[in-house]
Amino acid sequence: MDNIFTRPLSLCHLVAPLLFTSSFVSATEQPEINHWSQFTFENDVMALVNASDDGYSNGISYAWGRSQYDSFESLDIPQWIRYISDWTFINQGDSKTYAISYGLSQSMYTPTEIEEPALIEDDRPYAGTMLWHAKIRNFADNRANSLGLSLGIAGPASLAEQSQTIIHKAIGATTPEGWDNQINNELVFRVSGEHIERFYDYKFTDTVGFDASSYSEAGIGNLRSDVGTGLTFRIGNLLDGSYAFINPVNSQSANVLSSKGEGFYWQAFASAYASYVFNDISLDGNTFSDSHSIEKVNEQGLLSLGVFLMYNSWGVAFATQRGNEQFVGQDSTSKYGSVTISYHH
Repeated sequence: MDNIFTRPLSLCHLVAPLLFTSSFVSATEQPEINHWSQFTFENDVMALVNASDDGYSNGISYAWGRSQYDSFESLDIPQWIRYISDWTFINQGDSKTYAISYGLSQSMYTPTEIEEPALIEDDRPYAGTMLWHAKIRNFADNRANSLGLSLGIAGPASLAEQSQTIIHKAIGATTPEGWDNQINNELVFRVSGEHIERFYDYKFTDTVGFDASSYSEAGIGNLRSDVGTGLTFRIGNLLDGSYAFINPVNSQSANVLSSKGEGFYWQAFASAYASYVFNDISLDGNTFSDSHSIEKVNEQGLLSLGVFLMYNSWGVAFATQRGNEQFVGQDSTSKYGSVTISYHH
C-alpha cells in the first residue's frame, strides 16, 4: 500500500481518535467528494470503572460533512463561513486537500447528588449547552490542521434538564431534582484551531502497524477558552491511510469525514492530553450575570482508550475517557464513555 500521507486525504474524526482517508486520487484526476454522517452518545454510565452522575453527565451529537476537495476555493461552504476563514491559516489554496463538517450537540453537567433539589454550593453547577458546529480541515505531508466555530446557548434554553430526565427514566436511573439551580441562559461561542502531526510509524506486517502522533489545540470564547497538547498511539490496519486524533472537548467536535471503504478495518488507540483552561461556563457560571459557580482547576488532563471497527460503509467506535479533578474539592475524577456510529456514502 502506498503511503497515504503523500497524496490527497479525507478525514474521519470520531470521539474515538481516528482520522480516515479516501481511496487514491491521481494528480490529474478530480477527487470524488465523499459524504458522511454520524451519531454519538456520551454518558458517564459508560465510564467502565466507578460510573456516577457527576461532572460531565451526558452528551449527544449528530454530525455530517463532505471531504476530498482539492483546494480551498472549491470547498462547498456558505459565503459567510468563507468570508471569515479565507484570510486565516486554514486557507492554503490548492497546496492541501480540504474537508468541511457540521454538527449539532447537546451536553449536560451535574453535581454528584442529583436527587438533592437545593443548591449544592461546594459542587459544580447544573449546566447544559445546545450548540451548532462548523469545521474546515486541510491535509498534506503527515499533517492536518483545522479551524472550528461553535455557536449556541447555555442554560435552560438548551433543554438539558428535559433531555436528562427522559434519558434517566428510560434507563431507570435517579431522577435529577436540582435543575432549578442551573446557570442562566447565555449565548455562547468558541473559535478553535488544531494541528495534528504523525511523527512515527512501524509495520508489524504488510497490513498491521503502529503509529504515534502529536495533537495541539487552542480555543477562545465564553463557552470555553483553553490551550493544550497531547499524544496518541494506535495499532491496527489502515494506519498509513489515516491520522490519529484526540477529542478534548465533550460532544463539541465529533465529526467523521471518511470515504466509503471495502472490507473490514480495525484500530485500537490510547491518548493522553494536557491543557490549561482559562474559562469554562460549565464551571465558572454565567459571564454576564450572577449564577452558581465553583473554583475551577486550570490544569486539566485527559486519558482515553478505545477501539474502532469499520465494515464497508458502516463504522462503530467505543471510547472511555478519564480526567483529573476539574474544580477544587471534587470528590471523584472526571470520567465518561462514548459510542459512535457512522455511515459513509
